[in-house]
Amino acid sequence: MLSASFLVALFAALLAGCVSGLTGFGLALISVPLLLFIYDPATVVALTAVLSVFINVAVVRDSWREAHKRLVLALLVPALLGLMVGVEILSYVDPLYLRLGAGIMVVFSTLLLLREVRLPGAGTRWGPVAAGSVSGVLTTSIGLSGPPIVLLFASRGLAKHAFRSSSALYFLVISIAALPLLVFRDVLDWTQAPLALALVPAALLGKLAGTALVERISEKTFSLASLSIVLLTGALGVATALHALLF
Repeated sequence: MLSASFLVALFAALLAGCVSGLTGFGLALISVPLLLFIYDPATVVALTAVLSVFINVAVVRDSWREAHKRLVLALLVPALLGLMVGVEILSYVDPLYLRLGAGIMVVFSTLLLLREVRLPGAGTRWGPVAAGSVSGVLTTSIGLSGPPIVLLFASRGLAKHAFRSSSALYFLVISIAALPLLVFRDVLDWTQAPLALALVPAALLGKLAGTALVERISEKTFSLASLSIVLLTGALGVATALHALLF
């Protein structure tokens, strides 16, 4: 008989897969809070890392042609450098302050985009450099890699299919590149690999549902859903950082 904790984990994987299948990002935002109710942080990091690779591979596989590959490449070069910088920053700066500052910037930027105010410089060649660098740094310092990329894509007005496929391609490469750094920092607990693999079918099933939903929603609804997820990410970052700093 399946345990209650495993059923919760299956639901988290299913829901996270659905959101990722729809938007190309957001897996950690959905899965981590639910999984932390039943597992320790090390286990959650391992589960999320494995599920992220599988889901992003699945999304990239069915949307490769729509991806803006040159834009993704322009993001990845500075992001990979940012991954290493993020590791070093942890030696000097309290990650809670990083999460607080990043969360405030994310909330402010997202609110501007929701009011259809484009971020300055997003359409220039320096936009991907800035977004990729910040995303890489945040990936290995506080695990908040998504917002800079999503805000750039939204500010550039990418259509939903290009948005979804480009996001998934970027986060697939970043997820794989971050694994050695997480192992080096003794963050990943590979004893949880069997559990992670057991959750993969549920995540892939959710991905199929999310992919089907992409065809049924308008561009405006897709953009609103994507920005709402980022807004929630930033708000949660601010709330958790303030709670830890004040209590």
